[in-house]
Amino acid sequence: MIRRALALGLALLLAACAGAGPSKHEATASGSGSSARQILLTVRQPDSLALGLTGPPNQRYAQRRYGPAPSVERILTQLAREHRLERVDGWPIASLSVYCEVFAVTDDRSLDTVIAELKADNRVELVQRMNTFETQATGYDDQYAELQTSSVQMDIEDAHRLATGRGVSIAIIDSAIDASHPDLHGRIRVERNFVDAGPAPRGGEVHGTAIAGIIASAANNRVGIVGVAPDVTIASLRACWAVTRDSVAAQCSSFSLARALEVAMDLKPNVVNLSLAGPDDPLLGRLLDEMIARGIIVVAAQPEHGQNGHEFPASHPRVLAAHSATDVLASASPYVIGAPATDVLTTTPGAQYAFLSGNSLAAANTSGVVALLMERDPHLDVARIAEVLTDTTTHADGNASINACRALERLTDTTFCAREAKLVRF
Repeated sequence: MIRRALALGLALLLAACAGAGPSKHEATASGSGSSARQILLTVRQPDSLALGLTGPPNQRYAQRRYGPAPSVERILTQLAREHRLERVDGWPIASLSVYCEVFAVTDDRSLDTVIAELKADNRVELVQRMNTFETQATGYDDQYAELQTSSVQMDIEDAHRLATGRGVSIAIIDSAIDASHPDLHGRIRVERNFVDAGPAPRGGEVHGTAIAGIIASAANNRVGIVGVAPDVTIASLRACWAVTRDSVAAQCSSFSLARALEVAMDLKPNVVNLSLAGPDDPLLGRLLDEMIARGIIVVAAQPEHGQNGHEFPASHPRVLAAHSATDVLASASPYVIGAPATDVLTTTPGAQYAFLSGNSLAAANTSGVVALLMERDPHLDVARIAEVLTDTTTHADGNASINACRALERLTDTTFCAREAKLVRF
């Protein structure tokens, strides 16, 4: 009771702090300025057009100097002049053979009018609004490291007898991760920043650090907590930025997420975690199609209640959509997965820990369990993973949660889990 009372007070305090930050329309393609009057456009740029560009091929997407081919540059300049637009930023997307450019509409024309004009221009391959995405977590600080109820709920300790995520890699596309945190030290193999407002904050940001802690916190190091898959390796791809300093809430844009997804494909992780939600996005949808076609498992957070119209990327076909275990799941889709999302203890910047809540955490728990399954069978596809997770989900009192131990039992055709369900009631 005392902990829940403290939780409520601190949650209200954090909500008030988050409310003092910029509105959802004040974030940009790259993390500064205003995106409310921005559009995103792609022009065809086959690999053959990019041969003359400079920069190491394995790092070209991490370098801001890697721009459009000369012929594409001319087209972008012409489009800006003819359609009265201001160029803001750009990025090559090799997996789709396009160059992506952000334009600002600086006069009072409606965005729908401008987009309609550009769709009629045969030089333009795709054009859309710049969308804003928001992470799906709320939280409060507390210091009870022994209260990892989500791990008990998913039967993680027994699951670790069969798998710990060794040999599996997860790309976390989120805000910055504190790679120096004692529970995450040595777990981050790649760090990239796609937010151009400035370098990633030293010491990371709350949301990204929390997601990484749920998935990959070290086991048996006499510090803090245990991750769902403590032996995975993490690629930290910062495409989101904290709404305010030390805020749990973070925001991302179509442009920053597109850049991160493109680099993630080059890194070839087993799993990509997207603990965020926003409106349907054509460009990101195409990138997810390509990623899924390459056999990468994508896990996303279902939107919180009251976010109708902001179900993407969880709504995308063959994406595992993680939902709070404390809600009854009415969806008939095999890709909607229930996982712990309430009072989840995890890492925060500065060697700290916090209890957080939200479907962002359900996605992280799901990604961790997927990593355990993929250690045992690296060739699993998303359909088989969804089948195993849903068939072994435990149900009680309106809760529906994946169970890592039972999922591993099903996959390996063994029997070693405790027979009593370990659902924790909050």
